[in-house]
Amino acid sequence: MAEETKGADYVIPWCIVSTSALNGLLGLGTLLSMLYVTPNIDAVLESPSGQLGYPFMQVVLDSVGSYAGATVMICIVISMFTFACIAFLATASRIVFAFGRDKGLPFWQTMATVHPKTTLPNYAIWIITAVACLFGVINLGSSTAFNIILSITVSTLYSSYTITEMLLLWRRIRGDIRKPNEMKGSTWQANELVWGPFHVPGVWGVALNAFAVCYGTIVIVFCYFPATVSPDPATMNWACLIMAVVIFFAVAYYLMYANKVYKGPVVEISPYQIS
Repeated sequence: MAEETKGADYVIPWCIVSTSALNGLLGLGTLLSMLYVTPNIDAVLESPSGQLGYPFMQVVLDSVGSYAGATVMICIVISMFTFACIAFLATASRIVFAFGRDKGLPFWQTMATVHPKTTLPNYAIWIITAVACLFGVINLGSSTAFNIILSITVSTLYSSYTITEMLLLWRRIRGDIRKPNEMKGSTWQANELVWGPFHVPGVWGVALNAFAVCYGTIVIVFCYFPATVSPDPATMNWACLIMAVVIFFAVAYYLMYANKVYKGPVVEISPYQIS
């Protein structure tokens, strides 16, 4: 969605940093508050709401000591999740549309279709909605299967970060990214890498990239660990196997078809002259 933002090379990084800092502080405060008012974790997990997978409801009830007060606070949390789902749907459907426009997904012609009246990618929105509903149904049938899906989701999310950070670190070390003052009087080609107005230069940038790569790698590895020390087939985390199957089909799809039509992201702007 950055391509639809004015001054994206400066605005988007600041949005990422500011929201991460704000959410981190608020999340830490929430975590400390929940731990402070939860003296007996086992009792919370064994409560009726804990058995259903929502132990925070029992924590809220124990804290306020009133069903009415707990209901109001839980409704606030549910409302926050509802509003967040709207943002998630908009983001996910936009990503599906963008990949369809770039011819990077199966049935890309359908994914890239925009409704002439609403100017919305309706097919991408409906597909994301259907997938989200399917995951919700899976959670009702098997919590183990749902946990596997969560492991795959977190690992793929961090994989997208870590792969990008690894490539950036490699380019930093090689010195392939040019500074803006080096581009004066020359044409910025579409395949050239030039630092934007928001970046950490020098050794600190390399250190931050290296730390991000190490942290992301650790998170990805632990996403595939089972929840118990000696798992059986029912409690085993099969996310690694499912992820391997997904990668196999993705590579097969690229080799058999996608490499003929996918040429990278669609560039909607022309190279310009930096004065």
